[in-house]
Order: sequence, then structure tokens, then C-alpha cells
Amino acid sequence: MKLQPLSAQSRFRPAIYGGIHALVDAACVAAVVRASHGSTVGDLGAFWTVAGYDWLAFGLQFPLGLLVDRLRLARLSMIVGAAIAALVLAPGPIPSLATMIAAGVGNALFHLGAGGLVLRSSGGRAAPAGVFVAPGALGLGLGLWMGRTGRGSTFPIYVALAFAVIALVTLDKPAADERNAPSGAAAQPAVVPWLILLMLLLVSVAVRSFVGFGACFQCAGGLAVVIGLPAAGFLGKLVGGMVADRLGWLRVSTGALLLSLPLIAFSGGSLFLALPGVLLFQSTMAVTLVAVYALMPRWPATAFGLPCLALIAGAFPTFVPAGKQLFGRWTFVLLIALSAAVLAVALHRLSRRGLAQD
Repeated sequence: MKLQPLSAQSRFRPAIYGGIHALVDAACVAAVVRASHGSTVGDLGAFWTVAGYDWLAFGLQFPLGLLVDRLRLARLSMIVGAAIAALVLAPGPIPSLATMIAAGVGNALFHLGAGGLVLRSSGGRAAPAGVFVAPGALGLGLGLWMGRTGRGSTFPIYVALAFAVIALVTLDKPAADERNAPSGAAAQPAVVPWLILLMLLLVSVAVRSFVGFGACFQCAGGLAVVIGLPAAGFLGKLVGGMVADRLGWLRVSTGALLLSLPLIAFSGGSLFLALPGVLLFQSTMAVTLVAVYALMPRWPATAFGLPCLALIAGAFPTFVPAGKQLFGRWTFVLLIALSAAVLAVALHRLSRRGLAQD
């Protein structure tokens, strides 16, 4: 696939949106976790508050993405989502259910709006998607720490998000290349092959979600895990797209998955093995996002939302103790091998149709 030139505006926008992405995730997660801990309905109510937020934040992105693409409201969706994320941190008592719903909807609106804009202006590259998505891992880690420990003031995040919303409204203007679709978009496969390729990509994403949750299940808790996991996810997502654009999507993505297999499956609880494995494993995110978009170039917000739906589907078993019993050496071996195989097939077929880089 031939890469399209990017304007200066579109080169910097993914990093700016990525910084706001970190703030949105930190605000929403901190607010929801603190609300769940302060809930009067006990441990079960706290569990459903957090689980409900996850399902809303990830599951709503696909149906809302269809609406946003249909009405061409990506920029408004992004701004409204960031504003809602700021509001959930506003001073004053807010019921846990209201916090859950507002944070979930706001998070979904921001992600699909900003993510769709980044995909549309990516020029067929994976790197911009990685730059946008990666900071979310840091925001998630910060939000979880603040929510679980009760430490740290959320006021700076509230102020930063308020200024970000003002800047998005007044300063951020659409770039000309936001209307560009990936080269080769007209050569899309027929409906049945299209659905097969899409499902292969989404299976890879779902596996990444499940294995990502369990990669360090044997590791001892502590500060090293709290800092190390978000950092590994951030670096993997950030660098993966850049390296894949330079060396080839198929080669880098499948190679990273296969290299991560022994590090994750046979880490034995060692962070020195598990964290590099997570970094390699998460490095495929940008490629899968842009590959899905290559299949539906006129629906960028939807293309961003579909992998998020796969993420929550893959994470679903981990919400209950029985699902976590599936974590284990040979489960990870089989799943990571499956992820590498289906991603390799999908990217190979897409590259032959001019929809993905070789």
C-alpha cells in the first residue's frame, strides 16, 4: 500500500490527542473506582460499577461510531467526550451509578471521535494510531492507582481536561488530509472475504485483551507491577506502529507475537520476562486498528470502535473468578499462536489487495 503524505498538522495531532487520551482515561477510571469503593451496596455493587463502566466505555464505541460516521460528528464526539470526562471529576457528591454511566459514555465518545480523526488522517500509516492509543495505558495506570489508593488529587486532571476542551473548540481545526482514505480502498474484497478478514483481525484483538489481562497473573504484586505494566503497554503500542511502518506490518506484527509467546507463557511470574513479553504483545495494536480501517475507509469511527468491542469481548472471561482459572502456560501458548496465525493470514491477504503494507 502506498503511503500518502501528511500535513504538519496531521503529524502532531495524534500526539496532542494522545495526551488528552491519557487525561480522559485517568479521569474516568479514577472517578469510577473511587465511586465503587465509596458505594453503599457492598463488594458486589462495587464490582458491577467497574464492570459496567468497562462495558459502556468499550462496548458503546461500535454502535456510537456508526452514528458518528453517519452524521459526520467525529470532532463533536471527541469534544463532548472530553468534557464529560472532566465533569465526572467535578467537586460534589455524584451517585456511583451516575458516575459509571457518565464516565463510560464520555470515554466512548472521546475515543471513537478522536480515534476516527486520527485514522482518517493517517495516510495509511500505523504509527499515528499507535501515538494516539499508547498514552491511554499510562492514563489507565494512573487512574487505577488514584482510585484504589485514594491518593493524589484529581483536581489537576480536571483543570487540564477543561483547558483541553477549550483548546479543541477554539484552536483545533480540521486538516485537509482528514478526508483521505487509505490508498487501495477501492480494491476492497467482496462481502464474504471482507467479513472473514475482519473477523480474523478482531479475533487477534480479543486474544490480545485476554492474554494481556493474564500475562502477569503469577507475578508478585507491588509497585513494580503497578508501574511496569502500563509502561510496557505504552511503549509497545507507541513503538509497534512506527517499526511496522518501516519494516513491514506482517513481518513485525507476527514476529512480535511469536517472540512474546515464550516470555509470557513461560515467565513463571518473573517481571523481567513478562514485561518485555507484554511490550511485544501489545505492539500489534496500531497495525490491527489501521488494518480494520483499511477494510472500511469511509467509517473511521466505526473502524476504531470495532476493535474496542473485541477488546471487551476478550476481557469478559476475566471479570469472573472462573474465567481467570483459564490463565495458564499452555492456554497462553495456544492463544498467542492463534493470534499470530490469524493476524498473519489477514495481513497477507490485505497486502495482496493493496490495503496493507507488505
